[in-house]
Amino acid sequence: MHSPRFYQWLCERLQRQPEHGEWPLGDLESQRAQLRPCDVLLVDGESPLDRRLKVLTGSRFSRALLYIGRPHEVADPALRALLADYLPCGPDTQLVLDASLERGLWVRDLSNLHGLHLRVCRAQNLAPEECQDALRFAISRLGTGTQHGWSTLLLLWLVPWRTLAARLRRRLLNRWANDLLRAITGTTAGEAFAFIQFPVHPLVKQPEDAAARLLRLQPRLFHAADFDHSPYFDVIKAPYLLQAVPSGFGAVPWKGNAGALVPEQRRQHLSVVD
Repeated sequence: MHSPRFYQWLCERLQRQPEHGEWPLGDLESQRAQLRPCDVLLVDGESPLDRRLKVLTGSRFSRALLYIGRPHEVADPALRALLADYLPCGPDTQLVLDASLERGLWVRDLSNLHGLHLRVCRAQNLAPEECQDALRFAISRLGTGTQHGWSTLLLLWLVPWRTLAARLRRRLLNRWANDLLRAITGTTAGEAFAFIQFPVHPLVKQPEDAAARLLRLQPRLFHAADFDHSPYFDVIKAPYLLQAVPSGFGAVPWKGNAGALVPEQRRQHLSVVD
């Protein structure tokens, strides 16, 4: 088997999601109606790659993707043409900026994330002009990481990450991460916000002889927890199969009975109330 074909086969296996995963905690159809350009999508995947990334970053979510929006929502015609070269699509296709082991940073259809648990994080008070500038930076990074495939696999699977202390793990990851690994974890999204001087994580310093100062941090590597814990990003929730959460849990229109949920009873952490 030739090396490129073997690498392609290996990447497909490492990025393949299980067919019968956990019940998603959000509804993609409800979420897609609430998305805005520059939203950050946190992915809770269960592929071998996703599980390895969770170990490295210590986050429940494995990756951070940047939502681009529909092609017409990108103001720059040159950027729209660039997106069309990467992914020919219709005018209503919702696009996200993602990264894969074999393609580096690329564009994909939001529908490909169906069945995955997603969390939507939105930057607070982001102006439309700032949003377009962030998208311009992120889209200009398309193709990043295509030359670091094998080195990324060796870094992820040959280093005994589980045996290392969390602080040492993060320090080594920040030092050793190459362009592909940084793109996969979500660094492109963080750098896009840093480009418009929007802080993801602040650093507060209070000198003895002056008032508190708020400084912007520029990490070498961003990952999902950075956006999840940031005080400058709101979490946008979409209730599963509900247009809005009724007032009081008793108002939720439960349907079905115990017999309809027999497979759920096999899970030890769930009990069915008829």
